[in-house]
Amino acid sequence: MSRIPATGDVVFHALSTPGLDIERRIAARISGSGAALRHAEEGLPAGAARPEAVAARLERSSGDLNWGDPESILDGRALVRLCRERGASSVEIIRADPTLLPALQIGAFFSTSFRRRFVRRVLLRAPPPLLPRLPAAFAADVAFWRGVRSSATRREWERLTGSSYVVVYYHRVAGERKPTQQRRDVAPERFERQINWLRRLGMQTVSAEDLIAFHANPEATLPRRTIVLAADDGFRDAVIALGRHADLRPYIFVPTAAVGGSATWMDDEPVASWPELLELAARGAEIGSHTRTHPSLPHLDRETLLDELERSLAELRARVPRAPAMLAYPHGRSDETVRAAAARAGYDVAFSTDPGRNGAGTDRYRLRRVELKDWDGAVAVAWKASTGQSFPWSLERWKFRFFAWRRARVG
Repeated sequence: MSRIPATGDVVFHALSTPGLDIERRIAARISGSGAALRHAEEGLPAGAARPEAVAARLERSSGDLNWGDPESILDGRALVRLCRERGASSVEIIRADPTLLPALQIGAFFSTSFRRRFVRRVLLRAPPPLLPRLPAAFAADVAFWRGVRSSATRREWERLTGSSYVVVYYHRVAGERKPTQQRRDVAPERFERQINWLRRLGMQTVSAEDLIAFHANPEATLPRRTIVLAADDGFRDAVIALGRHADLRPYIFVPTAAVGGSATWMDDEPVASWPELLELAARGAEIGSHTRTHPSLPHLDRETLLDELERSLAELRARVPRAPAMLAYPHGRSDETVRAAAARAGYDVAFSTDPGRNGAGTDRYRLRRVELKDWDGAVAVAWKASTGQSFPWSLERWKFRFFAWRRARVG
């Protein structure tokens, strides 16, 4: 599709009803006309989800959208009917243009919490007459996914709502108890126990090639209980530790200018050398980019940002020719400018530090991860590996304080 002209007089009207709590505005109706609208509608089938798809195309091409008065729906049955129609129509939309999946509600099954997904799955089995009696947010959500299920093939339904993965990651595996690294360093014996717990859970690992294909190929699915084991910064201790579990195909993200040197961003800790990384890659690990010098990318000017991203990938490929085009943002920080630059630099996927599961519709330049900590026992590891989410903050904070107190007494 050619670049869409300026939006002109095209106005979008968002779905609105009392009690409807949604994370973003969903276009339910379009008013206006012109070349921009004709270009954005090109190739899209008619249906209730078409306004949302047109809005996604215009926003992707032109940036800001013009929003008018909301499209209010006051009747519960009318809301359920419209949302079910939008779900069925969304399937036809992504068949016509699979690239729209991350921008539409149909791609957001795994964008909510584990608890919300559990409630959704339960309510999907509820009798249809019950839906209009539910709170508007639940009624609209369940009706939408019922519409998706009514139109999707079994494979499409599995890809959209059943196929997903969790990324768990580490930084150091040294157990040196340095005060500045308590949240980033896991003792080797604790690391080994955590890996054994992951193995007992029957988690399936995935190659970078298959993970990238999952996001790029509209036919691709992943096995149940798929997990990615990763480490940021390429610290020598973590590379050695993960080398004992190379059969799990760990992903190692390295700042290419620091390889074989030291980490200026973390107490000058030693970073693995290229021969060490190559040896691990030969046994099944995936080596990805963590930029060149580990800066905070949103704070860079455009030229420096592109240099960090493009040169890092070039240096990585020069040393590891078969390295996948994967990026982990330093400190997990990115914004729209950074993500667009990552795509232009040639990366296929990029990882944040936002927790959660990743589905086929997750933005592949905002993939989610959850970090395993030194104080994570069997229950915490199982929770994080299954949900992609951190423990509730109150429990996590209590565990950290207790762990720090215990270390202080021992030390």
